[in-house]
Amino acid sequence: MTRALITGGTGFVGSNIALRLAERHWEVRILQRPGSSLELLEGGPFEFVTGNVLEPETLAPAIRGVDVLFNAAGVVDYWRQGAERMYQVNVEGTRNLMEAALKSGIARVVHTSSTAALGIHPNLLVDETFQFNVKPERFVYGHSKYLAEQIVLEYVQKGLPAVIVNPTTVIGPRDIRKVSCGMVVEVIKHCAPPLIPPGGLNVVPICDAAQGHIEAAIKGRVGERYILGGENMSHVQLYQTIADVVGCGMKLKVMPRWQVSFIAGLTDILQPQTSGPVPLTGDRLRLESQFFYYDTTKARAAFDMPKTPLRTTIGRTYEWYEAMGEFEDIYKNLEEDGTCKYCKRTRFCTWPLPTQKDKSVSKENNYERIK
Repeated sequence: MTRALITGGTGFVGSNIALRLAERHWEVRILQRPGSSLELLEGGPFEFVTGNVLEPETLAPAIRGVDVLFNAAGVVDYWRQGAERMYQVNVEGTRNLMEAALKSGIARVVHTSSTAALGIHPNLLVDETFQFNVKPERFVYGHSKYLAEQIVLEYVQKGLPAVIVNPTTVIGPRDIRKVSCGMVVEVIKHCAPPLIPPGGLNVVPICDAAQGHIEAAIKGRVGERYILGGENMSHVQLYQTIADVVGCGMKLKVMPRWQVSFIAGLTDILQPQTSGPVPLTGDRLRLESQFFYYDTTKARAAFDMPKTPLRTTIGRTYEWYEAMGEFEDIYKNLEEDGTCKYCKRTRFCTWPLPTQKDKSVSKENNYERIK
């Protein structure tokens, strides 16, 4: 039986990898930071070891005896935790982990990077050959992931059998911090934002991305990158699809580019007057107004990658958040026929409005929820 260690296993991507590995009857060990929540893994057949990628002395015992390391640890929501913390975890944490992996003689490492590490290339279909091309201060997350990749490749030269995967924007159940799936919650709770930024992105269902990680462990070529992606679509297409699936029925409007420039410039002026990370910066708004489209041919040719329909994934995401109690505050505003008391729009017409909690998806049995 194959044994795996997952760093970041208590998070969105890592917990989904753990679930898929358990279904394949792998022995799964999770590196757990002291005090981190195990909510996403409750009820699962997992072994937990205490450690931290920033504490090198904790990594050797954690990695001992495993065949495959999935490094899904990382800070994504830099607007909450700040750039310094992100560089510490994403860069130095990766170095610590690769050093421990090399010394252990492990058979395979799968490093979770991001398409953000490939830089920004407007109006181009980006593939694995593209390189980071942005001033670090303008795209700190992408820069941190790029630096982490360079560390992995440095250790490949030393003999570490590592593969890099670059997921695009991941959608699906278990995004408990609502980093990339916050848009689904936003549409349901507020009937979509009034204006959508121009630009677009590539969206991959989490079940497909998790499977891609496992395929990379089995079939990936050492030192290679693989983009794990799905559909390329504009922001308005994505939000409209979410609205259609959950039954919002709202027609969306694209924010004019002059308005993006104005708001971004205003944010640049106001941001220095605030203390700590802010949820929206001028650079972030400008970035989200670009088209981030990707060519996934390489991974699909090399791996047995599923292609789960986006609408199905959005529906599963809604079901998971509902089971977590995310929408309880809005149910009291619904009439018996499912229309909102205030806006009179029909909500949840595609996915049934729950009348009572299903005990099979209670918080106490998270492992069994929305497999």
